[in-house]
Amino acid sequence: MPHPFLDLVTEALNLLHPRFAGKGTLDYSPADADAPAAARKERERAVVREFYHQFRRLWDKALPVRLGLGHLMVQADALPGRQPDLLVWQLGEYGTPDRRLAAISLVSGTNPAALDADLVALERARSAGYAVAVLVALGATDVAAPEGVTILRFDPDRWQVVP
Repeated sequence: MPHPFLDLVTEALNLLHPRFAGKGTLDYSPADADAPAAARKERERAVVREFYHQFRRLWDKALPVRLGLGHLMVQADALPGRQPDLLVWQLGEYGTPDRRLAAISLVSGTNPAALDADLVALERARSAGYAVAVLVALGATDVAAPEGVTILRFDPDRWQVVP
C-alpha cells in the first residue's frame, strides 16, 4: 500500500501551473548535460519553487492532516553531501518530538548526472531516518528506483504524474 505522502506529492504535482513551473525549459541537450548548470539543476529550480507553492497551498487546506500525516514543515537537515530539494518533517504532537518524514528531489529526465546524484542523496536520506524518499522525474527516463526510493514520473506534455 503506497504511503499517503505520495498522494500529497502527486496532488501538488498535478496542480503545477505550467507558466510558473517553466514548461518548455526543462530539457537539457546532450551538450548541456555535463555543464555546471546541469549539475546545479538550474532548469529545475522553477519547478521546485512552483511545487513548493502548490504543496504549501495543500497544507492550508489541511490535506496532510486529512491524509493522516499530521502537521508538516519543510526544514533543513545536516545530511552529508548533496541534499534533496526538500526535506519534510512531521511536527511532534502530544509531547512527541518532531520526526523526519520525507525527502523529495525533482530532476529533469534529460539531466542524467543530476538524476544519479539525487538518487544517491535520497538513499542517504532514507538511511538517515526519512520514511519516504521520492524522486520526481520530469520527462521521459528509464531510471530504476533503488530500494526505498519511489520514482514519480511527471509527463511535461500531459502536465501530470503518469504511472
